Amino acid sequence: MKLVPPCIGVLCAVLSLASGAGAAPADTKGGTVNPASEDRLEKRVSGFGTVALGMPGLDFVNELVGARFELEYTPRFAFGLSLAYANLKGKDGRVSNVLPEASVAYRLPIGTSDFGVPFRFAGGYLAKNGPTLRLTSGVDFEVSDAAAIELALFEPMVWVARDRPELSLNFGAAVRARF
Repeated sequence: MKLVPPCIGVLCAVLSLASGAGAAPADTKGGTVNPASEDRLEKRVSGFGTVALGMPGLDFVNELVGARFELEYTPRFAFGLSLAYANLKGKDGRVSNVLPEASVAYRLPIGTSDFGVPFRFAGGYLAKNGPTLRLTSGVDFEVSDAAAIELALFEPMVWVARDRPELSLNFGAAVRARF
């Protein structure tokens, strides 16, 4: 399986970046800062569902249901890995597959409210098909300090199937929690 070595490399890079977040930084006088007062790398997990409408003319309808793990480096920037069950249009009916993806996300807050505009760029690989790319934009809002709801209102996606690209316009929703 060609996907395993790159995924292991990406995972090792993310974990090495995450492990440095717990180190106590030195203050200006040579001592260490209290780790409890330090900004820590936030972790969040999301459950999501997506409907992909083939373009032009509804050539296919695909569904994705999955989970995403993200490391939030700042309140606006995050790196994530996701795994989704994919129900796809096949040659002879519906087929099942798994879509692993890596993503970078940026959240543009709307004023001082709990609302924001998330942007996410993700790349993945469908076994027996090929790579996928998608760009997501929508709206999100925090329902508590630890939970948020994200609506993907505009998500163009490129799927490679039988060595040719297919385009879809996706819509979806996610529930996100920090821990």
